[in-house]
Amino acid sequence: MALKDCTGFVGRRLLIQDLPNQRDVRNAVFIPPGTAPQWGLFEPSGRSVPEGMLYTGAGALHTPLCSRDCADIPACPVLSNEFDYFFLGNLNPSYPYFFANVFSRLWGLPPYARSRLKLVFSSPQPVAQLMAQSYFRTIMTALDLTADHFLQVLSPVRFPRITVAAAAFEELSFIYDVFADLAHSIGRKILPEGEQNHPGRVLFLSQEKLREGNVRVENESLLTSALRAKGIGTVYPSEMTFRDQLKLWASNPLVIGYNDAYLHTSLFFPRRRVVTLAHGPDMWVNQCLVDKTNNNHARYLYDSAGLEPVGAGSGFHMNYRIPDPEKLADELADFTLG
Repeated sequence: MALKDCTGFVGRRLLIQDLPNQRDVRNAVFIPPGTAPQWGLFEPSGRSVPEGMLYTGAGALHTPLCSRDCADIPACPVLSNEFDYFFLGNLNPSYPYFFANVFSRLWGLPPYARSRLKLVFSSPQPVAQLMAQSYFRTIMTALDLTADHFLQVLSPVRFPRITVAAAAFEELSFIYDVFADLAHSIGRKILPEGEQNHPGRVLFLSQEKLREGNVRVENESLLTSALRAKGIGTVYPSEMTFRDQLKLWASNPLVIGYNDAYLHTSLFFPRRRVVTLAHGPDMWVNQCLVDKTNNNHARYLYDSAGLEPVGAGSGFHMNYRIPDPEKLADELADFTLG
């Protein structure tokens, strides 16, 4: 049998059951990316606010994605102290980056007293454009947040006081249990009817209609066609509203898919059933972290016959081909339906 369990993992799989750090910072300066050599949230001393830092586990543990310090804090306007500022940081509108770097800070939102709240962010897109995206609008509405709660920073500004909640997720490194608590509460708010289990369903989450991304299997359509002939359905999350994606996960089918951020959405309902296909024998662990905190029934498999690397192109950093889609479909059907 060519379908095997992954033999290694890229990154560490640390689950933390305490709360991330959160604190109020006085006279902090937010320098958005692209406006100065250094960017991030800085204390008056020029040191980066630790809770405001972004990291990834790629390359090395806690590799910073923003600047550690700024020797020369620029002169900049001081914002009014009539608002309660809450730091979100740089908001990349792509769902995977939003999930890790921004959504994972929202555990620290004040539960009440929202009238003075301003969520501080920088982004290449204005709030109205972000709100037009299904995932963003659905999550923010569930949190009782509107466009008026957001403050987009386009150039360096100083805050008399700003609340900074550390991210509850670090790519390829760790996840906090409170992240799952946040997602579960949003899942219940969006779908108050709760879970509608259909345990016999098996679905493949296909990337074949994605226009751009990180990694793609370019002949995935041959695999999904063969799977459908064997009774395994195909869904295209890139063409679904976020609410419909949540409804899919709430129904708790057995979901199969190549390692991708669309599988992270399982986090909104606990104990989902997920089979993640790695692109090689080593599994990149972001989905493992989601599975761990969510108590998912998870397996990580790869085709030991090997995917054929094709290289970058067509909007993706890396493309692969399945050498024998029919054979892989047979094995997935035996594994999930047998």
